[in-house]
Amino acid sequence: MKKKMFLTLGILCVLLTIPFYTAAQAREVDAQLLPHAANAIIDGNQASVLFSDLRYREKTLVGPFSITSILFSTPPSWKLMPGGEVELHYDILLSGSDVNKIVDGKNPYGGNLLLTLNGQLIGSIPLDEVGSHTAHLEIPDTALTSVREDGRHQLTISLDASFSCDYNITARVVISPTSLFNLVFEESSPELNLAHLPAPFYLENSFIPDNTLVVVPNNPNAQEIQSALNIMAGFGSMIGSSYNMELINVSQLANIDPTLYQMIFIGTPDQLDILSKSNFQIPIANGKFVNMPPASENDGVIQLTLSPWNPNKVIMMISGNSSEAVVKAGQAVSSRQIFVYENPTLAFVSNVQTLSATLPIVEDFTFENLGYVTNTLSGIGVKSQEYVFYVSKEQVLTKDGYVDLVYYHSGLLDYGLSSFSVDLNGQAIASTPFSKESEQVTTLHIRIPPGTLRFGENHLNVSASMLSLPSCDVSGFSDPWFTISSHSNVHLPVAIIPSLAEPLLKDLKFFPELFVTHSDLGDIAFIFEKSDIASWKTAGKLAYNLGQQFNPLIANLRVAYADDVPPDIHDTRSMIIFGLASDIPFLAEFNDMLPAPFDLVNNIANERQLLVSYRIPEGVSVGYLQLMQSPFNSEKSILVVSGNDHNGVLLAGNALLQPDLESQLSGVFAVTNGTQVATGNASSPFSIVGDIVPESVPVSTTPVSGLLGQPRIVERPIWLLPVIIISALSVLGILGYVAATAIAKKRLQPIDVPADGVDVNKIDESQK
Repeated sequence: MKKKMFLTLGILCVLLTIPFYTAAQAREVDAQLLPHAANAIIDGNQASVLFSDLRYREKTLVGPFSITSILFSTPPSWKLMPGGEVELHYDILLSGSDVNKIVDGKNPYGGNLLLTLNGQLIGSIPLDEVGSHTAHLEIPDTALTSVREDGRHQLTISLDASFSCDYNITARVVISPTSLFNLVFEESSPELNLAHLPAPFYLENSFIPDNTLVVVPNNPNAQEIQSALNIMAGFGSMIGSSYNMELINVSQLANIDPTLYQMIFIGTPDQLDILSKSNFQIPIANGKFVNMPPASENDGVIQLTLSPWNPNKVIMMISGNSSEAVVKAGQAVSSRQIFVYENPTLAFVSNVQTLSATLPIVEDFTFENLGYVTNTLSGIGVKSQEYVFYVSKEQVLTKDGYVDLVYYHSGLLDYGLSSFSVDLNGQAIASTPFSKESEQVTTLHIRIPPGTLRFGENHLNVSASMLSLPSCDVSGFSDPWFTISSHSNVHLPVAIIPSLAEPLLKDLKFFPELFVTHSDLGDIAFIFEKSDIASWKTAGKLAYNLGQQFNPLIANLRVAYADDVPPDIHDTRSMIIFGLASDIPFLAEFNDMLPAPFDLVNNIANERQLLVSYRIPEGVSVGYLQLMQSPFNSEKSILVVSGNDHNGVLLAGNALLQPDLESQLSGVFAVTNGTQVATGNASSPFSIVGDIVPESVPVSTTPVSGLLGQPRIVERPIWLLPVIIISALSVLGILGYVAATAIAKKRLQPIDVPADGVDVNKIDESQK
C-alpha cells in the first residue's frame, strides 16, 4: 500500500511540474530570440551602463595576484567629459588557517584592488573587511582618452593580496556584473577617417548599437547592386558579428527618419543628386563631380563626411564616373582597410586586384616561408595568432593535408585549465591541453579534414586560453606565455582527383558552404528581376552573412539581372536566383531540370513528378527553395529562391537567414510558409506542400525584421496560468484525500492480542 501511495504521489508531482517546465522552456526561447544590445540608461548628458550589458560575467580574482579587464566603446558622436565614475560591486572572501586571526571581519594583513582606466590609475580599494561592498571611483581627466589602436576604452581591475605569500590565507575577490559605469559626455561630430573602417559605422562593445543603410539609386544597374552586396559582405567580414545593415533605394528614404542612421550611398554622381548639399571633399553638382583631378577620371571614388541630416552621423559615398569605377570603389571598401594620404576622408581607387584564376601549387611550406616569425602569445586570458596562406584548385580537395605545429610554453600555466585550439577557415580542426611535457619543444600533427580548404586565401588561427597558477613571483616573469615556432610546417599535396572536377553532393543543408569554394566569394553570382527591391534586400543580408562566415580579403560577388545574364556568369559561377518564376526569363532555360519545375504562369512548383500533390489555398503565400547542379558547368550549383507570390519569395529568402528555419533545410527542394519548413528530394513519392500549408486559413507570415522593427517576442500561452492553478489545486485535493484515507484505515486496524505473560493494563496505558 505504501509503495502504491508513493508511486501515485510521484506521478502527481511529475504532472504538476509539466506546466512549470513548459513555462521555463518558453522563457528560455524568449531569451534566445532577443539579440544582445547594450542597455545604457541616458539622462541628458549622463549615461549609466552595467558591466553585464557589456558582456562581462562574474569574475573571481584569487590571490596573491590576479587581474580582469572590461572593454567598451562609446558612440562615435560622444566625447567623454570629467565627472564620471566607476561604481564597483564586489565581495571579499578570506580562507585559510591564519584567517582565525581576523577579528570582526577586519583584515589586518592589508592588500588592495587597483583600478586603471586607459592605463591611468583611478583608485585603490583596501581589502580591509570581508563581505559585500560598493566603491565609487571618480574618473580623472587623464583617463578619458583611449590608448588602444581600436579606440576602445579598457578598465583593468588588479588584485594585490601579497599577504597570501606570508600567511596561510587565500584571498578571493568577486567582481559582480552589476557594477556599472556612470559617464558624462557631450555630443560632438564623429571622427572622419576611412582608414578606421568599420568605424564610425560600427564600434565594438559600443554602449548603443548603431544602424547603417546602404542606399542605391532608384533605378540601379546590376553593377551598382553588385557594389552594394560586396560592401555588405566586406562589413560582415570586418565586423564578424550581427549588425543592423540594410539595403534600400533612394526613394525609400522618404519613409524613414534619416537623422537616425549612418548611410552608405552607391552610384554614379548623376544618380546621387540627393548628396548635392553634402560637404564632400569632391562635391557633386548638376550630376557631376566638381574639381575632380584629371588623373582620377576613371577611378573609383570613396568619400566620407558628416550627414546633412544629422551632424552626429556620417555618410559615405561609393562612386565614380562609370559603373566599373563604382564596382572598384565597392571592392576597395570590402577589403577591410583603405589607404589614405593627405585627406583621411577621400580615397581614389585606380585598380583592384581580385583573386587570380589560377594559383601556383606549393605542397610544403613553413610559417617562415609565409613571412611569419616565431611568435609568442603572453598574458592571462585568450590570445590568438592568425596565419594566411593560399591554396590552388588542384589542392582544395586533398585528403592527405596536414599541419605540423611546433610550439613550447611557460611552466607557470595551470595545466588543469589551460589549452589551445586550431581552426581552419572558421572550422575547428584540433585542440589540446598544455602539459608539463609540452613545456619543451613539441610538434602537434594535425590532419586537415577534406572540404575545409578553399581555393585562394585560407586562414589558420591558433587560439590559446592561458591561466596561471597562483604565484608569489613578482620578478615580472609570472605571466604565462605560449610560443609558436616559425618552423611549423604545412603539407598540402595535390588531390588524386582534380579538386573541382568531381561535383559536390547537392543538399540544402550544405548551404552556403556548397557555394563557396573561392576565398573571395568569386564563385557566386546573384540573379534578380530588375525591379525586385525586396529580393535585393534579402540578398544584401545574405551577402553580409557570407562575409561574416567566410571572411573574404576582397569580396568579389557578381550580380546580373534575369533578362541579361552574361555567359561568363552562368559558365563560371554558382548562381542564387531570386524572384517569381514568371519574372525570371533566364529560368526557362532549365526549368524542366528543377526538382519541382514551375508553372511559369502561376508560379506554382507543380510537383508533377510526385505521386500526390496538394492544392495551395487561395491567399496563402508559400516560399520555394530549389537546388540543382548547374547545366552550364557541372562543378557549380544553382539555388532558386522563389514563391507563389512576391511575399513567398521573401519567405524563401528568410529561410536562408533565420537560424531556426535554416537549420531545417535539407535535400534539394524545400517549401516554407514562414514559420515551418518541409523538405524533400526530387524522387520523393509524396508531396511536401500538404504537410505545412493549412487547408483554408491563410498563414500569417513574419519576414525578417528590418532596422525599424523590434525583435519578435514569444508570448506566454494564455492557458498556462489557469493550468498551473488547476493542477496545483487538483494535486492538493488528491493529497488530502489520500491522507484522510490513510488516517481512517489506521483507526480501524485491530489491536493485536498480547502474548501470554504480558500485562494488558500496561498495553492499554501505552495505547493512551
